[in-house]
Amino acid sequence: MESDAARRILVLYGSQTGYAEDTARRIGRQAWRRHFSANVQAMDSIDRRTLFDQALAPCPVAIFVCSTTGQGAAPDNMRRLWRFLLRKTLPADALQGLQFAVFGLGDSSYKEYNFAAKRLFRRLVQLGAEPVVERGDGDDQHYLGVDGALDPWLASLWDAMDRICPTSRPPLDADAMPPPMFGVELLGSEVAVPEQPAAADGAGDGWFDARMAANERLTTEDHFQDVRRIRLDPLVEAKWEPGDWAVMRPSNSAAFVDEFLDLTAWRGIADQALAVRGAPSVPCTTTLRWLATHHLDVTAVPRRSFFEHLWYFSKHRDERERLGELASSAGQDDLLAYCMRPRRTLIEVLADFPNSRVPLEYLLDAFPTIATRAFSISSDAHAVDLTVAVVRYKTLMHVPRTGLCTRWLAHMQLGRLVRLRVERGTMRLPADPQTPVVMVGPGTGIAAFMAFIRRRVQQRATNTHLFFGCRSEHADFLYADRLQAWVKAGFLHLYCAFSRDQPQRIYVQQRIAENAAVLWPLLQQGAIVYVSGNARQMPQDVRAAFVDVVREGGAMDKATADDYVRGMQRGGRYQEECWF
Repeated sequence: MESDAARRILVLYGSQTGYAEDTARRIGRQAWRRHFSANVQAMDSIDRRTLFDQALAPCPVAIFVCSTTGQGAAPDNMRRLWRFLLRKTLPADALQGLQFAVFGLGDSSYKEYNFAAKRLFRRLVQLGAEPVVERGDGDDQHYLGVDGALDPWLASLWDAMDRICPTSRPPLDADAMPPPMFGVELLGSEVAVPEQPAAADGAGDGWFDARMAANERLTTEDHFQDVRRIRLDPLVEAKWEPGDWAVMRPSNSAAFVDEFLDLTAWRGIADQALAVRGAPSVPCTTTLRWLATHHLDVTAVPRRSFFEHLWYFSKHRDERERLGELASSAGQDDLLAYCMRPRRTLIEVLADFPNSRVPLEYLLDAFPTIATRAFSISSDAHAVDLTVAVVRYKTLMHVPRTGLCTRWLAHMQLGRLVRLRVERGTMRLPADPQTPVVMVGPGTGIAAFMAFIRRRVQQRATNTHLFFGCRSEHADFLYADRLQAWVKAGFLHLYCAFSRDQPQRIYVQQRIAENAAVLWPLLQQGAIVYVSGNARQMPQDVRAAFVDVVREGGAMDKATADDYVRGMQRGGRYQEECWF
């Protein structure tokens, strides 16, 4: 059914891991059912004039969906538009006439929760645009995840849209599926397949090849966690600064690819030519095997939209009923118990619903894509060294869960080529080597600090302090020999917390408290504090320890000491780079 010509809206997303893109596509499907023609794109893929043209359209509405990365940064694919919107030369009425809505995807356990969405909302208002609904703040900490806020926000959005762009036509039923966004067509075995790229990323935008030169385990074999030093030798000249990240897109193993092709009954056509339109990172002519290896995240935990697609195309009565429950707003508790908590993968879901399949033409609409991963670089020049903890954990599922990228790196053979690019990280060393530096990096939080210390050694700086924590000095004291050599040479002051080597557990925050007399004079001298590692509890505990250092050293009450640390954060003297 055709949409009203006047009911054209923009749905723009800024997405780092794919969740915001998935949400934007869901909004696009709902818009189609309400007879809107929705243009769903990444923010940086549109011509900037499109936004200003939309303000003059009969239905002048733009819907923005964005996540937040790092310490409050915008996702990669919205940064160009964001920088443009920040231009001081834009008049205050630049977007007058545009009506908009913003939904942010974030995690309220982070300090900069939904920061990108909040800033975008404020800036659009500053430029004269008018919100049609209040900003929506999706929260991963909600027991229903982002959907806990998204569903009621969407209800308010569509109520507002019906007032702005009224129509006499009733919405289509929820079981109406719009045409696929991407073109996928089987060309058959008679069409030759050109040589396929070794990765899903092109030659532009800073991507380059590097050769796997080292892949060694840093923890003992009997330790529960496998942490590795990965060394990648660039085949071209590549530069980065301490604190930068190496970004890469992993591939699926042949075993998972074969299992996926068997479950979808596509193995017989897996190597035949396939025409693809509208997917920038995919060759125009490729194969299902290439897509399943380099583009589709076949071991991802599927989102609600996948169940929506599977439900729509299912012809099996019982399976369709169950899939409908999992795809519905009322069934999100069931989806949480069935899929999210046990981290059930897409392949396992396909095995549980053997009679329900998505047709080939909806392949790229229904199945999630492999997102890039970023790792702090542990070296400061020449080779790219990474410190990687291989993700492996147990849930209610029989087979342990593993991380796609860390598994891919851990099993990679020496000499293999890896495609990567360097991205600016959130932490930076001070320009003056005489500035004291205090680093708190338990576990793999030490990754970026290895590059920091190497640069400080080159600068002959000696006022460098590292608080490192792990379980055991014997099992997982990462880079112990190198760190102790720097201590012996007078370049590093090292404070270690081995939590399980004594009856009473000791963590980095206790070592900070024990060394308050050392730390307070450093803070008075302008020291910069860096905190990196797991975000669950450590950052809060470490910050509280520094508040106590300030309180005791400066003879302040707790509120004043907290303001002091907050001032350090605002001034860039207390920086965090933490992750879950």
